[in-house]
Amino acid sequence: MNPHSFNPPSHPPPILDRNQVLHLAQTGSLAMDPPSNLQACFHDLLQRSRDFFKQPTSTRETQFPTAQGTELGYYRVENEKEYLTFRHHYNGDSTKALSIAAARFWQSAASFLFRILCDLSAALDIPLPVWDPLLDGCLCMPPSTFQTTPTLLRLFDYLPGTGAAERHTDTGLLTLCIGTAPGLQVWNPSDSAPTLSGGAWIDVGTHPIVLVGKTLHWLSTGRVQAGLHRVVPNAGGRQSVVFALRPSLRHPTLDLEPFGEPSVVDLVGVWNGIRGSVFNVNAQRKIKDEQKRKLEAKQGTEQGFG
Repeated sequence: MNPHSFNPPSHPPPILDRNQVLHLAQTGSLAMDPPSNLQACFHDLLQRSRDFFKQPTSTRETQFPTAQGTELGYYRVENEKEYLTFRHHYNGDSTKALSIAAARFWQSAASFLFRILCDLSAALDIPLPVWDPLLDGCLCMPPSTFQTTPTLLRLFDYLPGTGAAERHTDTGLLTLCIGTAPGLQVWNPSDSAPTLSGGAWIDVGTHPIVLVGKTLHWLSTGRVQAGLHRVVPNAGGRQSVVFALRPSLRHPTLDLEPFGEPSVVDLVGVWNGIRGSVFNVNAQRKIKDEQKRKLEAKQGTEQGFG
């Protein structure tokens, strides 16, 4: 062997220190400063988002028609908020500039969250190659609707004084949230337990926050907690950009042995089960209340997802 040759490292250089990894695993949330390129992408996208929401409602609805419930296009919740969901590129003349800005943010945010996923994997002794099928097609914005994955990017505009979201945990792997004003709050348990028996709601202000989702909690066999959070009204309103890195479903089965469970599971079934166990905090109130009613009748409890 050449004494001057070395094997490549098993993981990229860490971006989280040990205390940050522990905090994220124990509370499901972590405030941190993203890299400069991601911040630049955010500011560009935020300005284009503001321009979009200044347009007449009919224009917004025409440019980005609502599809797949709340999962694609423009959606409005009366007296609460409106938001635009990207899951693929839009190539029309009136949508192209916003779509390009969204795609740039998507790629930068996905790279950032993947690095965090690598740090968690190192701490949990999870080999990095296991993420390849789970992230297939997720790290760049898909070019068309035929190539989408569950991963999405949302631009929110919360109304002054009434814009809110009930407490919930996200369904995916990791979520990055960046807002323009206070209102997003995360639950910080005093005893590192994922319950409401002790702890406090912490307002993150305008600090970027990373949240753990239910799927990562499940894959980690409970070693990483899902981040409980909510949005409370802000008198001046607030805007936010939310990127949710969710599992790809292009590979329908998943070998859990690298995660510590000697079994192969139906990933699509697991994903549908996670989403079906909670109500949608971003749906119209009538739809949300009906989902709550069904969940209470089925399991005697309710919990939301974003």
